[in-house]
Amino acid sequence: MSFERLTIQDDRFLINRLIGQAPRHTLVREFFMNAQESAALAPEGQRLVRIYPTSIDGVRKLTFWNTGPGMNATELRTATNISASINKQMSIKGNFGIGAKVSGLTVSPAGIRYRSCKNGVVHEVTIGYDDEAETFVRFTFDVQGREESVFDVSYALRHTVDLSSDWTEVVLMGEDDEHDTISEPIGKDIRVDRSYVPTQIFRRFAEFRSGVKVVLDVSLTKGGGRDETGRTRTLKTLQEVVPALPNAETVVCSETDVRIQYIHDPKHANYSHSLSALSNPATSSTTFCALVHKGERYDFRTGKKWSAVAPNYGIPFGSTVLTVEIFLPEDDALPNQYRDALTTVAERNVISTDDYAAKVRELMPEWVKDVIREAHPLRDENLDDLQKDLQKLLDEFRLPTNTYAKSLKAPDRTDDSDLGLDEASSAPIDSVDGEEDRFLRGERTGGQRATDKKVRKAPEGAKLSKESQALERAPTIEILDDPTEIDEKQMKGRAGRYYKDAQTLFINGLYSAVERMASELELHFAGQTEAEELRRIILKAAQRSMAFRVGKATCFAISKRLVDGWSLEDLDRATSPESLSLAADDYRQSMGTARKWIGAELKVQGFALEEAELA
Repeated sequence: MSFERLTIQDDRFLINRLIGQAPRHTLVREFFMNAQESAALAPEGQRLVRIYPTSIDGVRKLTFWNTGPGMNATELRTATNISASINKQMSIKGNFGIGAKVSGLTVSPAGIRYRSCKNGVVHEVTIGYDDEAETFVRFTFDVQGREESVFDVSYALRHTVDLSSDWTEVVLMGEDDEHDTISEPIGKDIRVDRSYVPTQIFRRFAEFRSGVKVVLDVSLTKGGGRDETGRTRTLKTLQEVVPALPNAETVVCSETDVRIQYIHDPKHANYSHSLSALSNPATSSTTFCALVHKGERYDFRTGKKWSAVAPNYGIPFGSTVLTVEIFLPEDDALPNQYRDALTTVAERNVISTDDYAAKVRELMPEWVKDVIREAHPLRDENLDDLQKDLQKLLDEFRLPTNTYAKSLKAPDRTDDSDLGLDEASSAPIDSVDGEEDRFLRGERTGGQRATDKKVRKAPEGAKLSKESQALERAPTIEILDDPTEIDEKQMKGRAGRYYKDAQTLFINGLYSAVERMASELELHFAGQTEAEELRRIILKAAQRSMAFRVGKATCFAISKRLVDGWSLEDLDRATSPESLSLAADDYRQSMGTARKWIGAELKVQGFALEEAELA
């Protein structure tokens, strides 16, 4: 069958647009990938990637150098075309042939200089943006009276470089001649960490090509003087330093072949750095969560971003010492155009680590749970009574879990629901207005609920029905009073944050409504006991009262899942930190029950003091 191949009518517009829309943050990945792929083709023992500063007219320029097959003039000209590669096959699943040049020219329009040594001959070419042509070009130079874009520089370099083996060097000139691309690698006036380049490589690459060694000049790493150069550090992958860490384990999902690696990476006892960072001084290593596909990481989350989502992965505490890597089968994903995200093969939908949060929770080894328990802050109070009251509130709606609800043709609506479960632990439902008072009073009695109502016992051997077992559970309540923990969960200025997948509700114990309520309560109880002890009791009452208000608001929002017209987005907004904060702000509704509880607590404290004096 004959055909007529499509061509590009205005290639200048297409190239300008492609480069103009390219992300800056992929630059290090693209140039490093090219370097290590070429180095991997060198003889064993000679596979080397070096990253260092090149001084041009006294200004430092970021340089990538690698061993491996060099390029002659023709190959170098071809390699600097858009959508072209040498020594690599271009494909959707493999190399695109556009990444480094596109990302590089976005950040370095003043020029990218390529030099390559092949069979003892070094050729040079520079690509960049030409104002007169209004597009990206190979710059021409005057060479022996002729204008040439690719030319031989072997003679000029004969005393400064090794010509005995093949290599390739790429220098990023930046935005202009004065641009120091060592200190500002992704753009002028864009401040980055001093170890930005090695950290980007460490975070992006779960593994290097076989036998490839990566060496960086100290000007690109932390430690030593800021302007120091000439010494080097070797960069390792995380897998290379895992043996030096306390524990690591990979669990395979038998259904999907997805592998999940859990790594314990605590801080060193005598330093502020993690153990992995001390074992890998060329980079700043911190705990993270990421997808891994064909040796590269995507959707990388670290620091506050990781701590903020970690509860959904079954890690409410301990994200600063736990790393989770989710390895996807090669055929399950494809990178997008700029290789900064993974997509599904068929629909090209973006894949996120959140898609595997349930698997992380499900496959979690017991030793990881021990690490989480150890990281849990010590609390001197029991919140069981609060959660029982919230569970009783949810039970009124007979709200099935998402999974169970799919099997029900017509779930009971809220206004038609009965008053709870007729089981062994059931009791008639008290009004919601009385719940907080009972909760506060019950806390002092070991979590037992104060009630005079008769509890009817079910026959011996009775158990919850399948429907009852499938009812939605009230969220686990965690009150935070450490500013660092509150900041990690992105709760500053917010009363609470609900993680629906993990069914955990974090309460900001330092929220402004707590302080406002405590100030009013202190005026009421001033002078009734020692000031510090009074402050402790009042703060406890204010925090617990707010936890109850936020918990009720969360349960009411969850119940809206049964109401027609409420979308998933509506439900998320109803349980957002902003919505929960509005519920927390109405603290005056809780003043009466809080005063009763504080008064009872002060009496108990007074009784305890009398007993101590008698003893």
